[in-house]
Amino acid sequence: MTLVERTQCQIEQMILNKEYDANNYLPSEGELCKRFDVSRVTVRDAVRALETRGFLKRIHGKGLLVLDNSVPVLSRSITDMINKGDCNTGHLMEVRAIIEEACARLAAQRITPEELAVLDRVCRSMEDASVMDSAYFSNDLQFHIQLANSTRNPLLVAIVNAYTPLLRDSIIRASRVDYCIEARHHYHRNILNCLAQGDPERAARTMRDHLRATQENYGQG
Repeated sequence: MTLVERTQCQIEQMILNKEYDANNYLPSEGELCKRFDVSRVTVRDAVRALETRGFLKRIHGKGLLVLDNSVPVLSRSITDMINKGDCNTGHLMEVRAIIEEACARLAAQRITPEELAVLDRVCRSMEDASVMDSAYFSNDLQFHIQLANSTRNPLLVAIVNAYTPLLRDSIIRASRVDYCIEARHHYHRNILNCLAQGDPERAARTMRDHLRATQENYGQG
């Protein structure tokens, strides 16, 4: 580990330990130099790395502001992995089986009447569609994103948001059939019914059935 990397880890630990003032500012660069016994150049390089990762923002005339955006940082990190090609659709389907079954289970316990109404409108739009066009795919995507939001778990939301670009591509490819999938099979409506009944295990099983069918359709695409 280089001196800059070590200093970066030490500053990151300060952030995790909430060692900053009431306005969310770290000690000055000079104080950090003394604390870690390193040069200003080392501190600045460490701070620059943490700015890139979204932990800090340099405010001119004030100092180093600690940013409370750990969830967006997590989402961006996963998105970067996908964009670099480190993840493929096979990886996505494995993760979806874990994450979205959990989302369905939790949402069945936590979803609000207002959120159920949103999902109902989304389902109706897909069921009434004559063709699976961009509006259909957007509604399909919205269903899964809203489901994650209904869990009230920011980490689940971050993960789903991170793989959303790849998720949209997989939805489109898995929908290469000559009929409207939702109108015939009602996968999303079946999940919604389980959520409305407050049945976590049935919601998870119904999501599993939906994802299995998606996987099978994808393989035929």
